Amino acid sequence: MQILLRLAIILPLIFSAPALMALPDFGNKMKSVTSAQAAPEGAESDATEELSAADAQEAIIVEFREIVRDVTVAQEAIVKALGLKDDADAAEADANAISGDCNNKCIDEAIARSEELNNTIQTALSDSEAMKNVSKEEAAKAALPWLKAGYRTAMYVPKLTKWGKSATGEIKDAGMMGAAKMKKKFSQGLYIVRKGPPAAAKWLQTIRLAQEVFKKSNISIEGADEFDF
Repeated sequence: MQILLRLAIILPLIFSAPALMALPDFGNKMKSVTSAQAAPEGAESDATEELSAADAQEAIIVEFREIVRDVTVAQEAIVKALGLKDDADAAEADANAISGDCNNKCIDEAIARSEELNNTIQTALSDSEAMKNVSKEEAAKAALPWLKAGYRTAMYVPKLTKWGKSATGEIKDAGMMGAAKMKKKFSQGLYIVRKGPPAAAKWLQTIRLAQEVFKKSNISIEGADEFDF
């Protein structure tokens, strides 16, 4: 049931773009994403309970970075489609940085850049001349990473929340002497617990912006109407 509720957030994003230009084989590509993320009912809960917060932290951090990277790659495609080369180059640099050893400062910078790119795209959407010159080929490249990010976000946020509770519990159990050490050990994971939910809300905004660009540019997503979650 939880998975169905999460997917309800994403489904409206898939069935919205009008038909003129299509992203080839979108349905099969998205199926590969969802099948990789899917697990039998209850499996996610059992797996999380078997791992300590320390053991699970790396997976939480890596997945967050991967989602931020997908959002950034999608934004890069959109601003490139709008002819904004400098913004596209900056987004590409951010995506590469996130793929490496990205500390809290790096994560902050990537989230801030993503917000800036949202504002840039929003401004372009209100510029009728800019929208006339959108590269449909480049814009269509945003569909898969943006929808991947949306799907993975819906699956990720509950896991992040659960991990945060587990880490907090382990810190309390460590007592006064061990709490400081545990907080340091969980520092990046707890940082993401604070930053993740607000960032996720912004990611959904970026997907809506992509929808608007697709709509105004008459771009459709081939295979989306046959795609079955």
